[in-house]
Amino acid sequence: MDVERIQKVNNLALDLMKQGLAQDREEAVTKAEEIFKERDTEDYANIRETMQEGKEKTEEPTPETPKSELSEDKIKDILGKNTQFIIKTFKEFQGKLDSMQREIEFLRNTSGRSSAVKQIVTNEVKDVPPPVQEPKSEVTQEQKPASQESHPRSGDYKENDVSIEKFFYMGNK
Repeated sequence: MDVERIQKVNNLALDLMKQGLAQDREEAVTKAEEIFKERDTEDYANIRETMQEGKEKTEEPTPETPKSELSEDKIKDILGKNTQFIIKTFKEFQGKLDSMQREIEFLRNTSGRSSAVKQIVTNEVKDVPPPVQEPKSEVTQEQKPASQESHPRSGDYKENDVSIEKFFYMGNK
C-alpha cells in the first residue's frame, strides 16, 4: 500500500465512524478497505481477482432478487443510521443553544443585580456620615453649595447666562 491510499482509507474510516456506520476503528478500516478495493483498478492483482470472481459468478447461476433485497436492506439500514445521526446532532445543537440562552439570561440578571447593588451601596455610603469627622464634614458641606451656585450645570443660571445673542451672530451678513 502506498501512503496516499493509506491516508484515503483512514479518512474514509473516520467518516464512517462519524456517520455511525461502523462500531469501532477496526470495522471502519475494513469497510473502507473494501470500498477502495472495489474502486481500485490500478493494481494488477485486484484486476485479476475481479476477473476471476466475475467468471465464477457467471458460471454459478444465482437469483438476482436476494442481492437486490440485501442491497435495499443495507440502504435502509444506512439511511436509518444517517437519520439517527442527524437527529442526534440536531438535539446536541439545540441543547447547546438552550444552555447558551440560559447563560445569557443569567449574565443579564447578574449584571442588572450588580448595578442595583452598587446603587444601594453608594446610597448607603452617602447616607452614613463618618462619626469621627463631624466638624470637618460641616465645613465641606458649607463650601459645596457656594461652588455649586457658580457651576453652570447645576441649574442655578440666569437668563443673561444663556442668551441667544451669545450663541448666534446677529450682525451684518
